[in-house]
Amino acid sequence: MITLNIPVEPMGAVRMTGRGKFVNKNAQRYLAYKDFIKLHAQKQMKGQQLYTGPTVVKVLFSMPIPKSWSKKKQQEAISTVHIKKPDIDNLVKGVFDALNKTAWHDDNQVFMVIGAKVYGKEPGIEVQIMGLAEWENLSA
Repeated sequence: MITLNIPVEPMGAVRMTGRGKFVNKNAQRYLAYKDFIKLHAQKQMKGQQLYTGPTVVKVLFSMPIPKSWSKKKQQEAISTVHIKKPDIDNLVKGVFDALNKTAWHDDNQVFMVIGAKVYGKEPGIEVQIMGLAEWENLSA
């Protein structure tokens, strides 16, 4: 099992093109976001082999706490669930695309995903990756 910690504000997937041209102004920012995840994952995967078989992924998205909230409300929010946009499936898509050829050959190997969004002191993404045998040992 490997745990990756990516110090970046989570961002949902963006529709990239329409008629061959960039349509969404966030598309370039999204590409930079995926590159940032890939770079940090490569540093943390140093010396590790890519996962090649069935893979289980746990992912925790620490979302930023709104600065407009009072200090008390900000403190109370830490580690509580985040039920606003972006949707968790869009968050997962960006991370999985970034980890292709970095943590695993292709994200189609992932057969189980356990994910959560919470408010965090600092925004970031924690990804735990394990093979099937590791998962079976943990769940036995």
